[in-house]
Amino acid sequence: SGSSQWQADQAADVLERDTGITINDRLDSDETSRVVFLNKVGDRSYLTEQEKWGATLSLQYKPSSEFSLTFDGLLGSFDDHEDEYDAAAYAASSVSSLERVNQYDSSTLSDYGITVLTDVDYAATQHEFLSKENSSDTDYQQFSIAMDWIVGQWDINGLFGYSGADKSIESTNLKHTAYRATRSRYTSTGAETIPSDSADTFDMYNSPEAYLFDYNEVNREAISDDKYAAQLDFTRQLNLAFFPALSKVQFGARYTDKSKERNYGSNRVTGPSAGDTSWVGTRTLADSELTNITDLVNGGEYLSEVPSKQGWSQISNSYARDQLRYEGFGVDFEEDQYYQVEEKTTAIYAMADFVFDIGDMPATLNTGVRYIDTDVNSSGYHQVQNDDGSTNYTSEPVSKNGHYTDLLPSINFTLELNDDLILRTAASETLMRPALTDIAYKRTVSLSEFKYRDGNPDLQPTYADQWEVGLEWYLEEGGILAVSYFEKEIEGVVRESLTGVVEGVTKYNDNGTVDGVYDFDVYQKVNAEGAYDVSGVEFVAQIPFVRFHNLLDGFGINANYTTLDNSLTGSSDLGIPTPPEGLADETFNLTFYYENESFDARISYNYKDKYVEYIELDMYPVYRDAYGQTDVSLGYNINNSMKVTLEGINITDEETKGYTLDPAFPTMYEFSGRRVSLGFRAIF
Repeated sequence: SGSSQWQADQAADVLERDTGITINDRLDSDETSRVVFLNKVGDRSYLTEQEKWGATLSLQYKPSSEFSLTFDGLLGSFDDHEDEYDAAAYAASSVSSLERVNQYDSSTLSDYGITVLTDVDYAATQHEFLSKENSSDTDYQQFSIAMDWIVGQWDINGLFGYSGADKSIESTNLKHTAYRATRSRYTSTGAETIPSDSADTFDMYNSPEAYLFDYNEVNREAISDDKYAAQLDFTRQLNLAFFPALSKVQFGARYTDKSKERNYGSNRVTGPSAGDTSWVGTRTLADSELTNITDLVNGGEYLSEVPSKQGWSQISNSYARDQLRYEGFGVDFEEDQYYQVEEKTTAIYAMADFVFDIGDMPATLNTGVRYIDTDVNSSGYHQVQNDDGSTNYTSEPVSKNGHYTDLLPSINFTLELNDDLILRTAASETLMRPALTDIAYKRTVSLSEFKYRDGNPDLQPTYADQWEVGLEWYLEEGGILAVSYFEKEIEGVVRESLTGVVEGVTKYNDNGTVDGVYDFDVYQKVNAEGAYDVSGVEFVAQIPFVRFHNLLDGFGINANYTTLDNSLTGSSDLGIPTPPEGLADETFNLTFYYENESFDARISYNYKDKYVEYIELDMYPVYRDAYGQTDVSLGYNINNSMKVTLEGINITDEETKGYTLDPAFPTMYEFSGRRVSLGFRAIF
């Protein structure tokens, strides 16, 4: 209805006129989602500053050789501050629509029936200048008491510990927007937005008077993480005449109690005083002090390649803090944004070691089992629709308990084929629990995606059945060559999935006008059905060069290489075959080193092949391109207690790239720069 109907009609007409594609059913997402165009084209520069410190203390009480108590303590702080400046064009937002398709590609992704509109004039793109500031302060502490006690032939170990972190976060977003006709198109490294042929077009980077003030939003968050742990372990070495192979038994219990508590609040400045909205739609970007982006953020060499962006200027975050917050401004926590999650786990385990011979080859066998009982409680607030079906929603407190038990066996076997060659094999069942933030009761909204995202207290762990077999060849002077083959079957992978629909949600444009009334999809993290397989081979080499010649004493190489074969998981709603997220087909690390008593030097190259980073809109796999990075490290021991280090990270200034489905459609082109650090360590 209204502008939305106009947008839909014009988009369909322009699409048919310029590409010959006719949309037969506009409500069939399987049809409409196979016509893809650029939504966001943007430039982002950011500068991160970090401060951290830590202090440790260890005390031991040992009244006899059979008993000791050890206290360990850690206090620390980590402060992180990031300035981020964005200039972006959202072609699919607000009142925009297609105006002319200049170029399109229907061949690259033809196997999936997807046509990509690669160069398009848009009618009224929403252009944004965003000045963002993200600050977080974390205080953390860790304390533990460990007991070692020998009672007869038993070795008893106990542990009681606490670790906690208190984190306060403040994030700001100063937003100005301009609605104009412009042209967005792919480039070799990403995309760009330039003026179109429309009379309503403009230069988005150099027209500050066209950008109107929307708001200066400040969000505040406080997070508290606490974990308590207690463990008691019993071990006994055995020498049984009737069962000589059994060399050791071990059993024990462990209890952990983890909790995460979060408070959140938000407040917007829209005028020179509380409740005043006079700046909205009247104050422009040009009314504030502007600073060139290369002065706001160090670096920015890539801008020299695009002359139109060299004059890109924005409002600094320091100016926004001083001038665009009224006196007495503050942010209060909101009751319905609170949540708390608790996870209590009890584990009982038992292991046994066996030592025996197979022929004339020594062998060892370790086998064990863990029984784990987990209780989860999640409490918070959940938005529910009013009984009368109106579009207003209320938040009500809600809590839920979850419980699951698991039995996890494991086995490890080694066989010394000769003095230098060892065969190893292992098998186990493991689990990875869901993140506490994923099981918390909370709801977030993504207006651009027409989505709500809810926490899911019913999430279960992800399980893996795995086994491996390998050979290790031990060289003289401490070197090793190893190769292993492994397989894993992973089930219950946590994925985001459509779990409901909220009808009749009114969506507003940033200028305050009604964009339309829509049905918003509700997505949650769920455990995916079925399982997928991962298999691979890993090679390891640690070779000191002194084995080749005495003059090479101190020189050496450490290297490992892993290649994977992943089964396709099919998580795309369009049926696009997709490998598991985050797993690359190939990775390797190569380090050359030199070290002696007073000096050490290393140069390392780390490589990771392309992998699926996420599934955009649950339809289009977005890949992080292959990436290699070179690091160096130098260290000098002044004496036994003091050492100076010099480290360089990414010394060749490699770029990070990403793309959707195919490199022809890049999504990211980023430089994080070289990082150099000088360190001094003293041990007292």
